[in-house]
Amino acid sequence: MIVSWNGNLIEGGEFTLRVSDGVFLRGQGVFETIRVEKGEPRLWDQHFQRLAYSSKKLGLKIPDQLVLLDWIRRVIVANQLESARVRLTLGEGCLISAEPLPEERGEIHVVTSSCPVNEQSPLAQVKCTSYAENMFLLRESGVDEVIRPNTRGEICEGCISNLFFVKSGMIYTPSLQTGCLPGVMRQEVMRHIEVREVEWAMADLKSCDEIWLSNALRRLRVVTSIDGRDLAKPSELFSKALTCVLP
Repeated sequence: MIVSWNGNLIEGGEFTLRVSDGVFLRGQGVFETIRVEKGEPRLWDQHFQRLAYSSKKLGLKIPDQLVLLDWIRRVIVANQLESARVRLTLGEGCLISAEPLPEERGEIHVVTSSCPVNEQSPLAQVKCTSYAENMFLLRESGVDEVIRPNTRGEICEGCISNLFFVKSGMIYTPSLQTGCLPGVMRQEVMRHIEVREVEWAMADLKSCDEIWLSNALRRLRVVTSIDGRDLAKPSELFSKALTCVLP
């Protein structure tokens, strides 16, 4: 793997951090995971806007948007990738890596958790590198995603996804007031189709006809089962939404 560290390409993926680096010591950094198709990062403007917001909240300096785009493109070319997963991590320095897109799974199984997202946290909508809690819940679950409530018991988000749910032919998604991350793919879906933002209790998931997961890497995926309950196969609503977000 060839990575970029502050704009310099490094073979082997090894670089040096200062022992005082806040990302390493405290998880005091931000990141974006970007889908690359035909050698170009998708939805780059939206990713950069969120990165800039997150960086400002943590008091981090961010390189110019065009500079970052150039660094990303150079990493993609250096690794000879047309389709890729790019990870941009920003702290005291900027690390960019690229690797082939992971294989997409045919079925998506999820469970719900009682472990809440703190919607009152000043970092609730910051894509911060402090992801240990999310990864712990996901690993312990043994499934593809874990849907979490906020402290008020409202449907909030998955560990690595936003979610949409369909009920009686209408599409809903948790509002940003629930504390969910303002996902880039969430925003893209809502730009193309009618979606109602709501604050619903976790119990309301039991009566949903369909549940979809979204993130920049997976784009939009339909959930096969939740807590062991099988859900309906993808509907025309899902097909329409998926068409909107495909390149």
